[in-house]
Amino acid sequence: MAGGGDHSHGGDFRAKVWSMSGGPYCRPKHWQRNTAIALAGIVLICIPVALKSAELEQRPHLPVRPIPSQLWCKNFGTKDY
Repeated sequence: MAGGGDHSHGGDFRAKVWSMSGGPYCRPKHWQRNTAIALAGIVLICIPVALKSAELEQRPHLPVRPIPSQLWCKNFGTKDY
């Protein structure tokens, strides 16, 4: 028979199918450690960005309703409505 590859009709075809999620038998090595490292990296990047954003925030007009960032923004002024 010409052609390459194993095209038999028996066996478990799912073991030979590639998918982005890793397929039905996906259990990468050290997945918990890798997830913890990725989450720590995200936190280490997002916290300084949020602090700088709160430092630079300015509002020329009073908002119509309360905005959560008013609680930690130092540039807002009085918080009375």
